[in-house]
Amino acid sequence: MRGEVCIGSAEALSFLSLLLLIFAHVGQINTDTVPRGVALVTVNMTGFAAGLQGATGDPNPGLFTNNSAAPLMQELGLRTQYSWGFYKYCAYTEKPQGLCSNQTFGFPFQPFETILGDTPEVYLIQTRYLLPQQSAFVDSGYLADYTRAGFWLVFLGTLSAGIAFLAGLYKHTMTFMISTVFSMFGAGCLLIGASIYTAVLNKAKSINSYTVCGFLAPLLYDILM
Repeated sequence: MRGEVCIGSAEALSFLSLLLLIFAHVGQINTDTVPRGVALVTVNMTGFAAGLQGATGDPNPGLFTNNSAAPLMQELGLRTQYSWGFYKYCAYTEKPQGLCSNQTFGFPFQPFETILGDTPEVYLIQTRYLLPQQSAFVDSGYLADYTRAGFWLVFLGTLSAGIAFLAGLYKHTMTFMISTVFSMFGAGCLLIGASIYTAVLNKAKSINSYTVCGFLAPLLYDILM
């Protein structure tokens, strides 16, 4: 009886972890209510215009766009908020009005390249050199490599959690053994993957302490993992 209770409890926990992982995977796949509310990281650009104007001394009309349907990465204007998920990012002029990028398996987190891609050409040079070049926030190669690695580990952990849950549904010694092995493997992958994401995103978050003429640079916040 005790064995069945332990197995039942483990199965319930496996199911719960699988649900949470699926919930994390749907973040920012589109701008519907649930996906847009789930993000690994969000960049708030509302203070950027004031910082840019303070640094250059010039007004910046046209820096932001009010057209939520304007194509991304075409230098048509910044959005006030950018949110990243595992498979794409979405840019919002004002929630829920926004547009998502094309879906990519293991979408890399490259906030600076995203910002430059939407910055109108007339402000491109100022924007490129406004932020500290030594910051991890602008090191797109570093962020892309490590977030891809983190994604693959989380993805393998998710698959393992699913296999562990399904295998545990059948009362047989072999299936219980398979469930245990995949549970341990999945837990290890998730632990390492989440640690990579947390370390990298926290390093990029150092941009929050950077000010331009008294104004904060783009704010990095809402870290899910």
